[in-house]
Amino acid sequence: MTATRIWTLASVTLALLAAGAQAQTAQQPSPYAIEGCASGCFALKERGAAIYTGADAASYRICSRSNLGAEISVDSAIVRISNRDCTDVNGRSIVLNSGEIALGRLPR
Repeated sequence: MTATRIWTLASVTLALLAAGAQAQTAQQPSPYAIEGCASGCFALKERGAAIYTGADAASYRICSRSNLGAEISVDSAIVRISNRDCTDVNGRSIVLNSGEIALGRLPR
């Protein structure tokens, strides 16, 4: 093989390896990624709004959208979310008590 051909093969191999590495690290946007709210999440600020009520428990990631934090009720237990912090909750009855939140459903 000539030096030019070896150099070309090496370049092609490196390009394919780089493309493969990029393909492995590329991830689909999470349907419950509150941080970016790319998809599958929504904002809520109506006091007393039911986030979820059902016979089976459901899991949500809930984040405070304000400096004042937020408070939610999960199966009658009070959960406080600090200034722009997030928490994951699981329950049959999830209600916003105060504050402004962003939330998304977590997979089962």
